Amino acid sequence: MEQVTPIYQWAVKTFPQHQVMGSEYLGNSYRSGQIHKGIRHEDLASLSFANESVDLIVSNDVFEHVPRPKQALSECARVLRRGGAILATLPFHEDWDHSVARARLDEHGLTHLLPPEFHGNPLSHKGSLVFTDFGWDFVAMARDAGFEDLHVAAYASEALGHLGGCQLVFKGHNGGRDSVRADR
Repeated sequence: MEQVTPIYQWAVKTFPQHQVMGSEYLGNSYRSGQIHKGIRHEDLASLSFANESVDLIVSNDVFEHVPRPKQALSECARVLRRGGAILATLPFHEDWDHSVARARLDEHGLTHLLPPEFHGNPLSHKGSLVFTDFGWDFVAMARDAGFEDLHVAAYASEALGHLGGCQLVFKGHNGGRDSVRADR
């Protein structure tokens, strides 16, 4: 879920035997799969990939910026092959049972439910709006989307430059679902 970052460049260089594809969200005026100035646009609510066509999805601090994270997780499960995996990091409140919506986007437009919060965005100096502060119900959202064997690992590595507190990494495998959309 990124294409203009160092981790994407590292993955392309490190795994030349695999097809590594990156993407960014470029705005609602683009279609998923469209290339603009060499950057592939993907909207997590409507991915351009065929059903069961992807082996691995890596998401680094993206889901909090998605207006409908449940729909985004369902789309990820749809495009992953059975047994395919998702690795996701996200700002996470370990002491919260339930996620909190900060903003909502619907047919009436954008509504801020809490004061707006923005995180860094490599494509915009304005940053990206945070729609959701996640708690433990993120695990249930992922399971409801079709992910199995979901677990959370705490990662820290002084040798690799990850200093300070642990980074939580959510990992799940696509178990397949009878309700996977078949329209792509």
